[in-house]
Amino acid sequence: MKNHRLQFQLEYYLTWALVKLFCLLPATWATALGMALGGFAYRTLKIRRPVALDNLQRAFPEKSPQELDKIACESYRHWGGVGAEYARLSKFNTKYCDKYITFEGKDCLNSVVAGGKGGLVISGHFGNWEVMGAAASMAEYGITYIVASQANKMVDKMMDEVRKSQGIEIWKMKEAPRGIFKSLKNNRFVCIMIDQDAGKDCVFTEFFGKRAATHRGAAVFHLKTGAPLVMSSCVRTDKYHFRIDFTPIEIPPFKGSLEEKNLHIMQRLTNLLEAQIRQHPEQYFWMHKRWKTQPKK
Repeated sequence: MKNHRLQFQLEYYLTWALVKLFCLLPATWATALGMALGGFAYRTLKIRRPVALDNLQRAFPEKSPQELDKIACESYRHWGGVGAEYARLSKFNTKYCDKYITFEGKDCLNSVVAGGKGGLVISGHFGNWEVMGAAASMAEYGITYIVASQANKMVDKMMDEVRKSQGIEIWKMKEAPRGIFKSLKNNRFVCIMIDQDAGKDCVFTEFFGKRAATHRGAAVFHLKTGAPLVMSSCVRTDKYHFRIDFTPIEIPPFKGSLEEKNLHIMQRLTNLLEAQIRQHPEQYFWMHKRWKTQPKK
């Protein structure tokens, strides 16, 4: 227990120091430093590099090892930049938005607001959803995140406070069922990641041609509340600039059991996310074990 406490304290102070450093730097310097650290983590520290390369080989079996290595390294650099941009989120303002962000899809968001049922914003570990949420919140849309709790409570609190500094509402996973209903009732946009391994309580969707354990939550709340589904993206268009987009999701008509409907919806959402990733594979988080859980044979 003492060792864990010491480890958590060290993690907290290291995180705090990095946040302060990135906040002191100009935005472009912070992103550049973050990207450099990401490249160092891939080339030198080799953090989870075998996992990233294995995932890429599964997703793109037609690509050469050299191509996969390049995508993986660029992915680490991208996420290093995302980490720096997240650390500076408390300094996010309209000047930054005007200079570095192209915001598309406000007509879609306005239509959802007019409907009064709130919206389910679908995303994955792709691009920079932290910038996307902050920009949408700054544009006066009610944004809600569903986030997992970190083992380190001090770091967990710091992360939540950074997001809350931009007006983003936070619900932890254990609070999600009650929280999502409440947020939708208040006509907010609830952002849901659909690409985390869901373990045994899941539906199995096809993701890059492989069975992937997928949470059914987005489908469940869509069917229960009638809240519209919105596809989101925040793509890095060059080193420092982003294009944010929101588009309505149409679900083809489907007849079947409730579980079959859940699978039908989640497969549609997974297909849309995969299409985004295929356009910019270097901006996907290949370091997590997306295909960890497999159906019983």
